[in-house]
Amino acid sequence: MKTNKIRTSLLVLLIPVITSGQQAGDSVLSLRKCIQMCMTNNLSLKQAYLETIKSRHQIQEAKSEGLPQISGLASFSDYFDIPVNMVSGDIVGQPGTMVPIRLGTKYNVIAGIQAGQMIYNASYFASVNLFRKGCEISDLSLEQQKEEMVFRIAQLYILVQTMNRQIILLDTNLSSFRKLYAYSQQHLRNGLICKAESDRITVVINNTEAERDDLVLKRNQQLNMLKYLAGIGQTRKIKLSDDMVDVGFSRIQIDTTFENLTEMKIMKQKEKFAEINLRYMKAGSSPSLSGFAEYSFQAQVEQMDEINKGSNWYTTSYIGIRLSVPVFEGNRIKGKINQSRVALEQSRLAQRDLQGSLVIQFENAMETLLNNQLTEFRLKTNLELAGNVVSITEDQYHQGIKTFTDVLNARSEYNTSYLSWLNSKLQIDLSQLEIIKLNGTINSLLL
Repeated sequence: MKTNKIRTSLLVLLIPVITSGQQAGDSVLSLRKCIQMCMTNNLSLKQAYLETIKSRHQIQEAKSEGLPQISGLASFSDYFDIPVNMVSGDIVGQPGTMVPIRLGTKYNVIAGIQAGQMIYNASYFASVNLFRKGCEISDLSLEQQKEEMVFRIAQLYILVQTMNRQIILLDTNLSSFRKLYAYSQQHLRNGLICKAESDRITVVINNTEAERDDLVLKRNQQLNMLKYLAGIGQTRKIKLSDDMVDVGFSRIQIDTTFENLTEMKIMKQKEKFAEINLRYMKAGSSPSLSGFAEYSFQAQVEQMDEINKGSNWYTTSYIGIRLSVPVFEGNRIKGKINQSRVALEQSRLAQRDLQGSLVIQFENAMETLLNNQLTEFRLKTNLELAGNVVSITEDQYHQGIKTFTDVLNARSEYNTSYLSWLNSKLQIDLSQLEIIKLNGTINSLLL
């Protein structure tokens, strides 16, 4: 009877009671909150946002070429030698000859204003469209980076959650094993159990501690990365929700056309960008028409003090238009046009290549998900079997058929099965995340 009481007390110490790792009053960060903090604080996203701002300024710069260009002008010339001009000798009574005459004054001052206006330039309109399309691509690139951040945050959040559950299980087991070890030492001194059984408990404790330390290290590394992406200070202590994340896989509508995928949208915009760039290069061989005007004052004097006299100043003004027609530029424009045609074909091929790659990625992701679900089913069955083995082994231990070492082995196998099952659940969640990302609906995690 006394031996049976000892057996029962030892087994009670082995029953795991998994407690929550969250204390009352702790600030808990949900997945949605982490993602929102990332959207606000992440430095990479801030850089991408600034890139979109820069794109808009580039559009403004391109448009400015079509607005009036007005500038002021002023010049002062001091001629050490006044220019010589050859004039007909008839003027000075020397017919049939050319006579050199210095025309001008020592000082020449000009001040005025110039204006120009583009009237027609095919390159201008193409360049504005080119920058607009570049701005759209920049906006989509920002959206793509946001989606990538949502994906990475969700991955890390689920991974840390799973590791926390594994650590809680190991902590519970360690607590039970340590109590059991203290209890076994008392029975060892009383000669109720053999030293081998006590040593076996020590081995189990050491192995569990090593496994826990390794898991805590990996958990902390992933948690630090999560804080970095979310823009949370590394010194700040955070806790994640104990409730496992539902990524909403059952609510999504699978779209194998990938029309909603931002990466595909970017590829289509790049194709349009290449088409506009081709038109821009072709426009380089088109005529351009512009207007110009000038209004200025000029003073030509021999002495500096004469500049102040209003009678020495004369006005000059004119207005005109200029037509520029490219005739021959050494096939430079033709070379650029051919390069643009090649770039357009490359963008079309890249889009087809991406489409094929996405199909393969999606099929592989679905196969991986199905395989992970099958693995989880098997591991869950294995976990149930391991639980039955523990129950049977404990019953046989009460009957004196099994040793306490057998009970420890059964319990250790159960813990291993439980950890493997948790990992299989993690792989299912990660596979579902990958499919949601390929489906172009990863931002649903923000809702």
